[in-house]
Amino acid sequence: MRTPVIVVGVDGSAQSRAALQWALEESTRRGARVEAVLAYYHEPVFVPATSMGLHPYGERPQRHPAQELHVNVQLARAAVPAAPDVAEVVEVGDAADHLVEASRHADLLVIGTRGYGPVVGAVLGSVAAKCLRHAECPVVVIPPHAVAQRRIRPV
Repeated sequence: MRTPVIVVGVDGSAQSRAALQWALEESTRRGARVEAVLAYYHEPVFVPATSMGLHPYGERPQRHPAQELHVNVQLARAAVPAAPDVAEVVEVGDAADHLVEASRHADLLVIGTRGYGPVVGAVLGSVAAKCLRHAECPVVVIPPHAVAQRRIRPV
């Protein structure tokens, strides 16, 4: 018998942390394993010699994406101690593309939404909208108001 797989998108936002916590809670109910996926774009940093070492666009993130993911997973696991171990997957590229790809072997895809972006993206967020259209498994979207109200229930 195959162990169910829950894939959850993580980007460090409060909504993705809520999605991760929900996924861990759900994994304990289903006896599922969890894969936390963080995708990012690698931006080469060019610092002109005249800048005296200062980045022209302000501070850069302090943690490597793998560290960011690990910290988020550990925080969620602390909130759900009965949760199984979490596979941490870091990918370079478009988050929605990687989550849709991961949905091919998943039984459930869990994502948060920030509500940024035009038209449908204004309601769901562009990653959530793309995942809902293209994922090959059921998708659970954790709404932004659930984070503020501490009610983490899927939409």
